[in-house]
Amino acid sequence: MAEKVSVVIPNWNGASWLPLCLDSLQRQTFRDFKVYIVDNGSTDGSVELIKTGYPDVAIIKNEKNLGFAGGINCGFRVATGDLIVALNNDVETDPDWLTVMVRTMDTYPHAGSGASQLMDFRDRDIVDSLGDGFLPIGISIKAWSGANYPPQGLQVQEIQSPCAAASVYRKSMLDRIGLFDEDFFAYMEDIDLGLRAQRAGYRSIFIPGAIVYHIGSATSGGTASAFSIRQTVTNTYQVILKNVPLPLLPIYIVLTLATHLFTLGASFIPGKLDWVAKNRRSVGLGLINAVRAIPSSLKKRNEMRSLRTQTTSGFISMTRETWRFRPSNMQQSTNISSGNNSCNFR
Repeated sequence: MAEKVSVVIPNWNGASWLPLCLDSLQRQTFRDFKVYIVDNGSTDGSVELIKTGYPDVAIIKNEKNLGFAGGINCGFRVATGDLIVALNNDVETDPDWLTVMVRTMDTYPHAGSGASQLMDFRDRDIVDSLGDGFLPIGISIKAWSGANYPPQGLQVQEIQSPCAAASVYRKSMLDRIGLFDEDFFAYMEDIDLGLRAQRAGYRSIFIPGAIVYHIGSATSGGTASAFSIRQTVTNTYQVILKNVPLPLLPIYIVLTLATHLFTLGASFIPGKLDWVAKNRRSVGLGLINAVRAIPSSLKKRNEMRSLRTQTTSGFISMTRETWRFRPSNMQQSTNISSGNNSCNFR
């Protein structure tokens, strides 16, 4: 009999992080789940560690590093749960994480995906992300990032996309719209999947109380590397070309290009944006790769045409709501029905 929840963890040389993650999963109060680890050609003994210490974990071995998107898709393809969870290896999960997640997804059956309450590992009162959004200037945002989580808590909130460091997806949705785009390799693939789902009529929600503590960038070594900058620039334009409604497409492209060119220009000012100044070549390569990816991006956009149900105004409204989901706006709310239930979206 298939498990209710499949937890898929991509791993590349993460032996130092895996015990923290896997030990916390063993303490889950919800028990109807199975863990799949996709190893992307690790050379640090990760596979041996899993086999020896965690024999119930299913291991999928890749001979080379397929990136986050390609790696996790290998796990998604063999997972059999009604709910499929993407989880980073550099996290510690709260014992009630899956219990809260499953209960909330069952309560809101029209939600195709959900975001965990992702908190900072070192300062556990500080939010890492409560969901992701994508702005017209080509920047992805993490809701509530860096803020103290309010002691009175929050309610279920509709968002544009969950952060794939700890997110849940209905298998039925993935079967219909597809998995992570493997051409992205790493960075922005969760935003792409979130917007693709949104355009196809699925909702994504933040799930308060589904707590995960995130170390962050443990595998990639940081968010401002030459590699991450190049990938983020390229993938940002792929997100736009694949998902943004046609009437908004010129606006998003022009504003995003202006953002990148302004950032490059500002990096020449001494003491400003030093991390960009060290990686100007990576920004340039990212732009070149984005141009090369235009035909592929447009082809994928066309392939999704028959599934799109969201209007342009709906896309704008969802972007605005995700932007408003932050501490300064927590007193503002909108009642939105979700199936047979209503939740006070804040």
